Amino acid sequence: MSLMFSINYFIFSIFFTLFVLEVGIALTMLLEYEKYKDSLKRFLMPLWEVTGTFAIFYIVNLEAVVPSLLLLIGTIFVVPLLVAAIFFILRNAFLSYSEYMGDKVSEKRYLHIYAIATIIVAFIAISVLDSGISGIAISASSYSINLLRMFANSFNILMFLGIALLAAFLAAVFFRIKEYKWFPILSAVLGVIAIAIAVHGSLNYLFDSAFDIGLPYLLGLLALLAVSLFMHYKGNKYAKYIAVLWFFLAINFFGFMQGPYILGGTVNTNNYVATGAMAFYINAVTLIGGAILAASLIYMVYISYIKKTPKTNSNY
Repeated sequence: MSLMFSINYFIFSIFFTLFVLEVGIALTMLLEYEKYKDSLKRFLMPLWEVTGTFAIFYIVNLEAVVPSLLLLIGTIFVVPLLVAAIFFILRNAFLSYSEYMGDKVSEKRYLHIYAIATIIVAFIAISVLDSGISGIAISASSYSINLLRMFANSFNILMFLGIALLAAFLAAVFFRIKEYKWFPILSAVLGVIAIAIAVHGSLNYLFDSAFDIGLPYLLGLLALLAVSLFMHYKGNKYAKYIAVLWFFLAINFFGFMQGPYILGGTVNTNNYVATGAMAFYINAVTLIGGAILAASLIYMVYISYIKKTPKTNSNY
């Protein structure tokens, strides 16, 4: 994988980690709203802005890194992405509405609409990513896609189920949900198994790579996941940071085992990466812009999550 695409995937890993954590929050809102609404909202309000910022940063950088590939991507996925954008706007609107509702009934209703819209956006976005990775339902030669098959295939369903289970695991650990102590362990294990089955069934080259050249990294990831689950089970407040770090590293592992191939291994992205002087300027702007973005977001996290955290709250 080229340096430019590696940097781009690093940005994607940050975005996707934050987004999946937000999906976990949405699931928790639907299932355990009354018990955890205050903790969920305190983290959610700044988080959705950070997630959106990294999404834009990733898309703009992707356009710079593989400009010649965008015609294919844009043509094939324009319809599902437009539908996802509608639900994305809807979820942002109802999240904002919930902030200004005086009565608890309306606040709960709006947050539930936000949660449902977030899950729909996640399903569409993950389906697009899965289709791009596997090539299922895509005809690159005719720039067309079978939308029904894109959503309704075993690879996509298993991948979405696995990611949803991992999102639930992240939220349970991050917000220290104590009522179901075995739930994070079960959801994490089942999520990993679902993704492994999906990859083995549709992307054999990636599965073989993970157990060949990627085996040391894979064993390290499994050990880190076990540490996070053990710390959560013992009530250690730092388990949430280990869990988020684990998911971020897992996304990078998947990307580097997959890269530089997409569409089921038939397209090498290195053939489409910008080269020459343009590559130098893209890397420079990305690194400088990324550093400024990271510094701004770190300060925002400090203001939103650390400085405002009550000292009497043992959960954080």
